[in-house]
Amino acid sequence: MTSRDANFLYPGEPVPPDEIRVTAIGTGMPFSRRRQASPGWLIQLGNGDAFIFDIGTGSSANLNALGVPHSLLDKVFLTHLHVDHFGDLTSLHGLGMVRGRFTPLRVWGPSALQPELGTKAFGEAFNKLMAWDIASRRVVVNAGSGWRAEFTEFDYAVNGQVVFAENDVTITAFPAVHCIDGPVSYRLDWNGLSVVYLGDGKPSQFLVDNAQNVDLLIHEAFVPAREYAEKTHLPYQVAQNICHGVHCPPRSAGKMFALCQPRLGVMYHTMLSEDLRVPVIDDVRQTWSGPVALAEDLCVFDISTDRIRQRRAVVPDLAWPVPSHRHGSERPKMEHHDILPMSDWLRDAEIAVEGVETTIIDS
Repeated sequence: MTSRDANFLYPGEPVPPDEIRVTAIGTGMPFSRRRQASPGWLIQLGNGDAFIFDIGTGSSANLNALGVPHSLLDKVFLTHLHVDHFGDLTSLHGLGMVRGRFTPLRVWGPSALQPELGTKAFGEAFNKLMAWDIASRRVVVNAGSGWRAEFTEFDYAVNGQVVFAENDVTITAFPAVHCIDGPVSYRLDWNGLSVVYLGDGKPSQFLVDNAQNVDLLIHEAFVPAREYAEKTHLPYQVAQNICHGVHCPPRSAGKMFALCQPRLGVMYHTMLSEDLRVPVIDDVRQTWSGPVALAEDLCVFDISTDRIRQRRAVVPDLAWPVPSHRHGSERPKMEHHDILPMSDWLRDAEIAVEGVETTIIDS
């Protein structure tokens, strides 16, 4: 008989009733890698709620492997509209329709200076982009209203506004200093516990205002500019513009940890390699001597009032979907009245194969 190693999270493990579980589904850069997807975080609460904060390119593979029913994955909070923070939203939406999400996918995100750059315009374009995918899936699956994606845009310029308040969970948003107007960060509060997530951004008073004594502070930390230039073959000036001009190096994240005093500071958005771990930690230690973690994909933080336990998720490379949390209950009826049928000339070209029934069953 073998027992499970307490240092690891295994798919499907329930969250204790009074804890928050934070799992990195992506910790890297727009340059998505086999071991580092673009940014994304899954936050699960002991009350059964689940939230996704950003869902960058490649992150859905890690999300799928964690054994969380997609019927529960219906709330997404985007920090900004860089593709490395929303790239797998299409996958989440399409898979949820098939996997028993019978309610709309709900997406929150910030406005911008120009309406065409905000989340509302993004949502309208997203639904147009997904139109064929949606129509084709509704022909064969019981989707309920899960084929819909509902986007809620809020004012990016309001510091500390409540954007979500349900089931004793409060999520507030505040501006982030990154590239141009629009990006935000989030704070989640539940059961006396709190998590702050900076999507992208430089040190700012907004973070100091909203992250005092937070339990977990997740902050971007690019590889220091000199090492970044060497690894990416960019001129140092360009590397500095990227690492310092619109992002921040580890010592800047450390400065924010020092000003906010979290129980644990977490660095992510770091292109990792074995030879860069020490330079990254050395850099953050210029400004922060407290508890710090350098996040990797599938690292896990279990937060309770008396401890923050760090683990790693052990997941299958070839994961199968898990049952919906409504498994066994009555499914909504398929509704085709507003879906165009396949043209007769296409249908008539089908070649029958003995023993294979191809009639679509309308249940």
